[in-house]
Amino acid sequence: MMKNKNILLLYDGQELDRQVLKPVNYLTFEECWKKQNGGNVGNKLFTSAIEQYLTKDDITYSYYTGNEKMGEINERYDIAILPLANIFNAHPTVRQLLESYIEIIEQLKIPTYIIGCGLQCDSYDDIGSLADILREPVKRLLHAIYQAGGELAVRGYATKEFLDKIMQNSAEVTGCPSLYQKGSGLQITNRKIEEKYFKPVINGNLKYLRKINMLSGFERYKNSIYLDQDEFAQWLYFKKLNLKDRNVWELVRKKTYFGAYLLTEDRIKLIYDIPCWLNYLETQGFHFSCGSRIHGNIAAMLAGIPSMVLYRDARTRELAEFIELPCYPSMDGNSIYESYLKADYSSFNKNFVKKFKNFEKFLISHEITHDIEDRTLFDIKIAQQKWDMPEIVGEKNIEYLKKKFCGNERRYRNYDILLEKLRKRNQ
Repeated sequence: MMKNKNILLLYDGQELDRQVLKPVNYLTFEECWKKQNGGNVGNKLFTSAIEQYLTKDDITYSYYTGNEKMGEINERYDIAILPLANIFNAHPTVRQLLESYIEIIEQLKIPTYIIGCGLQCDSYDDIGSLADILREPVKRLLHAIYQAGGELAVRGYATKEFLDKIMQNSAEVTGCPSLYQKGSGLQITNRKIEEKYFKPVINGNLKYLRKINMLSGFERYKNSIYLDQDEFAQWLYFKKLNLKDRNVWELVRKKTYFGAYLLTEDRIKLIYDIPCWLNYLETQGFHFSCGSRIHGNIAAMLAGIPSMVLYRDARTRELAEFIELPCYPSMDGNSIYESYLKADYSSFNKNFVKKFKNFEKFLISHEITHDIEDRTLFDIKIAQQKWDMPEIVGEKNIEYLKKKFCGNERRYRNYDILLEKLRKRNQ
């Protein structure tokens, strides 16, 4: 048993992302959502994993607020953890964030660990150019981490290749922390059911799903659900449609005709509490999860649902390949059901325990935590709260859309088709 640890989470997440051990207050949801400029529940799945592994009797953890002095941090804390997923990214905003963390880490005298970090670029062919762009700040980051006795646990082999192109390092490939929340015994069935009983759950940006010809699945499988992570937060929880037609036009323009159509059928779910999200997946009888959201498919995987990732970039692809979930850049002419029939999880089932043990070994060897299979205290804290599915404030929106769409479906669909033609023409 390791000695008592005091850990600082160097995480810039706001209230929605941090609220893991107590339910979201949907009465103040709009305020929280706007304060942090949106809220992707996939980030919260990541955060939930970190907190689960640190919820032990001999560990105390706190979030960095920005008000702490470096001397106080070095004196008070034993370890700092930076659980950021897409930190190796050439986008100016993300690069600025990376450099701000480097300035902090360079002042720390305690071991700092970056867990689950990964690159963000369009394809594996871009790894070299990304390394050239970020060479100097990433060198500084690695030197600062190793100077204080820390280490990196990276998301996949593409990120390891990226770091190797920059300088010699000892980073370990462990995947995303979110993968291991259900323990080492997680398995995914290879049994298949007849199409007449088939119930898929679909995730991803709707405009991207249209681009890869996947939206027809919603029409073919009327029992399918679109499990959102952030796109429809406003429409479901606080934004009101009214009698002015432009509000519906705005919804169709931003979220496609299919988005508005799915709202009218109450087939869009967006759940910000992780226990509710996972429970929903476990109890609704889904047979297959498919889409471009990596954490949407990981959540389904944690519920034991066969999942397939449609990757848009190297970030998503490397993690899907590490997990050994089926992954492709498009549907390649297959229907969702055909993809389901072809999907095989033998490699996932064979190798998952090894991946789990490797991640656990990383945490234990660096004295971050211990025995992540044991989630007793975390479960006790979860059980102390009342977890309910959110009340959808947008029920009035749904009723309003039903009235607006009645007899006018073609009008709105044609508008969406026109927008798509204009988008393609301007590419």
